[in-house]
Amino acid sequence: MTTAQDTSLTPPPGTRPPAHRITVAVPDVEEATAFLAELAGPSAVDRDGGAGVVSFSPGIEVRLVPTTPAGTPDAPPRLVDIGTNHLCLRVGDIEAAVAHLEQLPGVDVLGDIITIPEGPIRGNRWIYFRSPWGTLFELQQWPDTPGYADTTAERLHHDQRPADDAPLPTLLGLDHTGYSVQSLDATIDHLVTHHRARVVLRTEIAADRAFMRRQFDLDVEGISAMAMVVVDDALNLELFEHGVPDRQPPRSVDRLGGNLLELHARPQPAGTARHAAFGLTLPGPVTT
Repeated sequence: MTTAQDTSLTPPPGTRPPAHRITVAVPDVEEATAFLAELAGPSAVDRDGGAGVVSFSPGIEVRLVPTTPAGTPDAPPRLVDIGTNHLCLRVGDIEAAVAHLEQLPGVDVLGDIITIPEGPIRGNRWIYFRSPWGTLFELQQWPDTPGYADTTAERLHHDQRPADDAPLPTLLGLDHTGYSVQSLDATIDHLVTHHRARVVLRTEIAADRAFMRRQFDLDVEGISAMAMVVVDDALNLELFEHGVPDRQPPRSVDRLGGNLLELHARPQPAGTARHAAFGLTLPGPVTT
C-alpha cells in the first residue's frame, strides 16, 4: 500500500518532540480542540499552526489535524474497519464521567456501562461515546488490581496524571489509544521488534449482533482477538483483530478517521513518507 508524502507534522528546529504522538484527522480542528478542552482541560490544549495539540502524561501528545475538503464529507470509519483508531480516557468514577458527557452538546453516549466479569481485564468497566463530529471515544475505569495481574508480572501504564483544570469528573488521563488491525500477531511482532513494546495481555471477545448494535451502533457480530501492549512504560496500545466480514481498509491521514502513530516521536527528515503497516499507520518508507 502506498501513501502520499506528508511532512506537515515535523516539529520546528530546536523543539523537543513528545515521547509518543497520536495524530487524528478531524473535520474542524477548532471544534475538536475545544471539545477535548472540555474533557482534558484548557491547560492541556494548545495550537501548533493548523493543528490542535492535547497533552497527556507522561509525554503523550494527541494532534488534531484537518481533513482535506473533498465534496461529500466522509462518514466516520466503523470501529471494526482496519486502521480505525479510538482514544480511551481513564476515569476513577465512570458513572460521574458519563453524567458529565450526557450534558455536553452533540455527544452521544452509546449503550450501557459494561463491567467485565472474568479474564485478564476482569473488573474493567467501559463505555463508548461519539464526539460531536461522530468519531468514537471510550471511557474506562480499572479496578485497583487488574485481572491480568493473576498471570503476569507485566503491567500497563496505570499512573496517568490529569491536568489540574480537567472538567471531566475523575479524569486520570489517556488510558490507551486503540486500533483495529489487519493481523494481531503481525502487528504485535512489529511493535515488539521495532518499538520496544511489551505484551501485557491477550484475550478473545465474542459479541452478538444485539450487543454490537447497543454498544457500538454496528450491525455486525463476531469474535475479536484483543491484546494490550505498553511502549516505554508510558503508552498503552489496545489492538483488535475483528473477525467480521467486509472490513474496510485504512484511511489516509487526510480523511476523517485517518490517523498516524509516531512512537518515540522525533523530527522526520523532509520527504519522509508514511506507510500503513498491518492497519497500524506508522512513520516509515513507502511500501507497496
